[in-house]
Amino acid sequence: MKKSHLLLALMLFAPLAFGQLVPKFSLGVSGGVALPQGDMGDLYKTGFGGAVSLVLPIPLPVELSASIGYHTFGFNNDKFNETLKLAGSNKTADVDAPLNLIPITVNARYYFTPVGVRPYAEAALGIGIASLKNVYIEGNSPNAFSIKTTDVSETKQFFSLGAGVLIGVGVVADLDVNVKFGVLGQKFSQMTFDGSTLTYTESNGSFLGINAGLRFKL
Repeated sequence: MKKSHLLLALMLFAPLAFGQLVPKFSLGVSGGVALPQGDMGDLYKTGFGGAVSLVLPIPLPVELSASIGYHTFGFNNDKFNETLKLAGSNKTADVDAPLNLIPITVNARYYFTPVGVRPYAEAALGIGIASLKNVYIEGNSPNAFSIKTTDVSETKQFFSLGAGVLIGVGVVADLDVNVKFGVLGQKFSQMTFDGSTLTYTESNGSFLGINAGLRFKL
């Protein structure tokens, strides 16, 4: 009886393990939040978005895939109004100037274990298509000015580094959870006010992405 129980268990779990070892195409769908950093973090609020990935069938532990994503970030009016107040203005603004980002990347992933719960490290390289509005002020007085915007679209390099875990939950799909740090080729500048001095700072955009999704086995 014990032998038959063991044989039954092997029959149930062998297809799952074998399915994880045999290379095959898979389709990944994920969603998450993006926390902007640096100057980009002062200009924009937490972003939301997702990505779709096509995974190529090559032997483990290395995996190659191609991805396209979409993230949208709302303009940080709270930070903008705080800067206006520090500059001596009693005016407030409600600027509609979101940042929309489409990263298109080729990804390389290394798995530390072959089956079951598989932690991994990942690097991605490609382009980031950004659509945004430049926000600037026209006027000579802290309380007598107008806010102008201009539409901008830029396509520049994009790369990210990340780590995560792929959890085998069945023969149809796996659960994929990860954290990634992305760096944009686009630069973001903002004005800062310190005492009586108004200055501008500039840095490449970056964000920390926290994502979860499913990998469907094709």
